[in-house]
Amino acid sequence: MGPLIDAFLTQRFAPAWTDPTDQQVEQLRERVCDAAIALVRDISPREAHLRTLSPNVAETLATSNSETSDWNLAILRALRQIIEEVGHLADEYASEAGMAGANYPDLGKAWGVSRQAARKRWPGVVSSLNPDAYRGREPVHFRAYGGEAQVSFHPQEGGWWWIATAANGQNAEAPEDVTYDTSEEASATAGAFLATNAVQTTA
Repeated sequence: MGPLIDAFLTQRFAPAWTDPTDQQVEQLRERVCDAAIALVRDISPREAHLRTLSPNVAETLATSNSETSDWNLAILRALRQIIEEVGHLADEYASEAGMAGANYPDLGKAWGVSRQAARKRWPGVVSSLNPDAYRGREPVHFRAYGGEAQVSFHPQEGGWWWIATAANGQNAEAPEDVTYDTSEEASATAGAFLATNAVQTTA
């Protein structure tokens, strides 16, 4: 089973998910509500009081819980705890995803935020040491217009970046916060810089 497991773990499924349907979202909402109510049964004084009554009386009175402010406030407190726990879980799974080869655009898309927001929320979770990060993304080196350029993939950013030295001695690189979706796009930008700064031949 070893080779089969290894092959399964290295296989990439894309897209990583499909958006939930309205029905799935409704089912999730019901489960969250159930989880909140379960916690309220432990933290609500009203619920504690009901447990001191006979089962029949408690069952009858419990139907009126949602009409009271304190019970609804307890639900609100339970939902706040759920949100906090969701945040902790998100941090854990973002870290696991980053170590497994996901980049910041991947994390941002999953969380519904920009790449920059994902980096700010989870700094350092994307591992550039993961060999899968560079698979099929070897650096590109080329010469043109008397100069040369290097195009490389930045796994943390999930994009390509370039640095170049033109024939006239000018050096340039892509801005720190800019990456390109493909090596071709980065190469074209580097090539344009080399062309602009080529040594002009005098007549």
